[in-house]
Amino acid sequence: MRPQLLFRKIHRWLGLILGLQILLWFLSGFFMSWMPIEQVRGSHLWQPAQSSPLPAVTIDGAKVQAAIPESVQSMVVKTWLQRPVIEATTAHGTWLLDAQNHALITPLNEQQARAVVAERLRPPLQILAVQWLDEVPAEARGRQAPLWQVQLSGPENPRVYVSPSTGDIVATRTDRWRWFDFLWMLHIMDYDEREDFNHPLLYLTAGSALLFTLSGVVLLVFSFRNRQRRRQATS
Repeated sequence: MRPQLLFRKIHRWLGLILGLQILLWFLSGFFMSWMPIEQVRGSHLWQPAQSSPLPAVTIDGAKVQAAIPESVQSMVVKTWLQRPVIEATTAHGTWLLDAQNHALITPLNEQQARAVVAERLRPPLQILAVQWLDEVPAEARGRQAPLWQVQLSGPENPRVYVSPSTGDIVATRTDRWRWFDFLWMLHIMDYDEREDFNHPLLYLTAGSALLFTLSGVVLLVFSFRNRQRRRQATS
């Protein structure tokens, strides 16, 4: 088989196989770049965090360790709900304690989870429902269970996830984020975890796309040569 026919067949079949995925790459890339990343992350739902100076706090390491049933590896003081708290880290997680009396705050109850969200929420958004989750939902993947799921009012079905151990908002999800996540899945071709862009399917498809492009370049060279030969033959 002549090289030109071989490259034409390669180019044709690769085009048929890769056409849809190449279209999905272009479309997903376009729409992801078109979406404002701040709105994808849900930053528009929150008021700017207010910083206040920490008061002088004395940490009693013995009291902290007595309150936690694990060996404490590190401790820091931070502001949480406008009051100083101690964040103690162990090999298996994080605990919050009141900085004044060293009493445990975590795991957060529903009222505390509501307070964490309400402190930062922009009006007129409101909390509609709060639910305790023992398993991490797909849209909050990468976080550790358990979690408080807080359903908010407003467009785009906003949901917030609060860690009961750290007292922090660990994820903000809206329909805009869900669409972005879907497009990201199509773009990196990770249809399971939607996080891994170093996997064999993507390697194979990207390599095939490169071969498709190179075969097109080769065919273009053959086309120029054939055109030049026809000109020489007619002259």
